[in-house]
Amino acid sequence: MKNAKKFLALIAISLVYIGHCAAKTMTAEQAAEARKQIAAQAKQYIGCPYRSGAIGPDAFDCSGLIYTVYRDAAGTQMPRSVKAIYSKSKIIKTDEAEAGDLIFFKTTGDGSISHIGIYIGKNQFIHAASDGNNTGVIVSSLKERYYASSFAAVGRVIPSGRATKEDVADAADDEIISEEDIPDRDDIKSAVEGSDGKTKPRGKNPDGIFMTDDGSSNSNGKWYSNLVFDATLFCDWNFFLPTRFMLNWRGLSLESNVRYAAWKFQPGVGTIFRYNHASKIFQLPIVFSLNFGDYVKVYAGPVINFGKPTFPDSDSKIKGSFFPGILGVSFQTPKIKAGKVGISFVQDISYTVYNDSDGGAMPLHDSMATGLVFSSGVRVTLPLKNFL
Repeated sequence: MKNAKKFLALIAISLVYIGHCAAKTMTAEQAAEARKQIAAQAKQYIGCPYRSGAIGPDAFDCSGLIYTVYRDAAGTQMPRSVKAIYSKSKIIKTDEAEAGDLIFFKTTGDGSISHIGIYIGKNQFIHAASDGNNTGVIVSSLKERYYASSFAAVGRVIPSGRATKEDVADAADDEIISEEDIPDRDDIKSAVEGSDGKTKPRGKNPDGIFMTDDGSSNSNGKWYSNLVFDATLFCDWNFFLPTRFMLNWRGLSLESNVRYAAWKFQPGVGTIFRYNHASKIFQLPIVFSLNFGDYVKVYAGPVINFGKPTFPDSDSKIKGSFFPGILGVSFQTPKIKAGKVGISFVQDISYTVYNDSDGGAMPLHDSMATGLVFSSGVRVTLPLKNFL
């Protein structure tokens, strides 16, 4: 048994060594041919739809496209997740990128590697996009604002196809794949351009606002095409009263918000129609917000109070404050698509300012018991370009 284990271990080590040596001895010509096959294979899938978990040939997700193309075109077995592919890749300088290298992006709020494409030269890459007007396997440009801002790194799995260091130094001026080398040029052009010859929007931010190659938004000159509307229905609650700890219902809220989604940090303005059951009043906060990515929003603004509020769990009168009014933060889950709208779950934490009946500041414990509210709800998001 021990001899058998030693024999198997020796075979495994030998295979690893042989594979390592084979990778080391691949000539530049062989690498160039492998890269050409990778680019050509990827172009054959342009137009295939996106489907989560799919590896083709009829549909792909972003890592599934890499998995299939590298396997079929270069005989290279790749992992099945973006992060695993990133770990397998050698990170290189951007100006050393060659056709067949991998382009990584950070498209989520947590700053992790989350999207991948295959570089095909001329600042263009092929990838499987999951959302927006242009989904599936498409051609995009690294010059587009969204992809330029979310670009993370260039990764290499296949050795360089250039023979000398001088070739690498001249990479910025090398077209890598000439226009004549691209098969099915009309099909690729139609994927990038509309029937009128104008560039179609390709890059997108998380809300489906697309960017063209010159970095401008797809608004046809209309700034309001970059506006995104969302509405959220909340159930408000808290877990303590002035005199005891207990879960208690604080009321209902309906929030509406409009934000400008063409920037990385998205400013917005909105209102909250709130029935505060604990204080027995209606409130209308007018909030100014800033969205960080697609998942976090902070906001603040004045509050218009209708009625005379009472101290929670009592009939003692207090005063609502107009300014300072409300301060809060919302955490949103990734959207679930339902036609043109996105549906997500939201957890909100807000603090509304109240004062004693004489206008003075309340004790900290009483102030927190009165003004600190947790809100759980459902948000519906819709880009206004769908209305305009």
